[in-house]
Amino acid sequence: MCGDLRFSVGPVEMKLEDYFRYSDQAREERPLYLFDPKFAEKVPRLGLDYEVPAYFNEDLFGVLGNERPDYRWIIIGPAGSGSSFHIDPNSTSAWNAVIKGSKKWVLFPPDLVPPGVHPSPDGAEVACPVSIIEWFMNFYAATKEWKKKPIECVCKAGEVIFVPNGWWHLVINLEDSIAITQNFVSRRNLLNVLDFLKRPNADTLVSGTRDRVNLYDKFKNAIETSFPGTIDELVLKAEEKKAQQKKPSFWESVTDSRAGAFKFSF
Repeated sequence: MCGDLRFSVGPVEMKLEDYFRYSDQAREERPLYLFDPKFAEKVPRLGLDYEVPAYFNEDLFGVLGNERPDYRWIIIGPAGSGSSFHIDPNSTSAWNAVIKGSKKWVLFPPDLVPPGVHPSPDGAEVACPVSIIEWFMNFYAATKEWKKKPIECVCKAGEVIFVPNGWWHLVINLEDSIAITQNFVSRRNLLNVLDFLKRPNADTLVSGTRDRVNLYDKFKNAIETSFPGTIDELVLKAEEKKAQQKKPSFWESVTDSRAGAFKFSF
């Protein structure tokens, strides 16, 4: 159906039939990985053959229509292929559904940078081990001794994983695999995305769109038009939550108020 069409494979584009021929014979440590954000435009039927899981139906980037950043990809690769540690673009969250095969995931929370990974101070670049296998050989075992361990799982055909915004994650195919993934913005994550888009170095941080500098204004204006008052409401809730977290608990209050009342005599 689409063997003659070209899809994004790493830094190049390949005909699908050529990629399958390559992947059947791939034996190198870093097999090429098909990761195409325009698959539904190239083959519209592919975009219609699946439904977004109900949990992830809200996607506020949709207010931008065709001007939204890239948000969905078809992912195909042989065993050993995958993605080294990264954080998903534009502070979005994501879901990943395995259609065929299986994938191993390793995830670290935003405040815990994976060992061997060195992000630049502004977050624009990330230095990682040369290959995924190299990371497992040199750093994986040490994480077993950490007090705060990464989250790990194997996602098989028919299963879906949710990746919260800001989480570091590595993915490796355990066998020939096909998956669909989408990045999205929900109300829970809207303020994080807006903060990300208005950073001073947005022209280097923002991805998936040609108009990186103006994406913040476009998105904020579109949200305010489509969902009036939503941003103000979320800001208010965030401030209330922050204030609540600063309040001492009941027992902390009791302890503090009675701290000076105890006297010891010997």
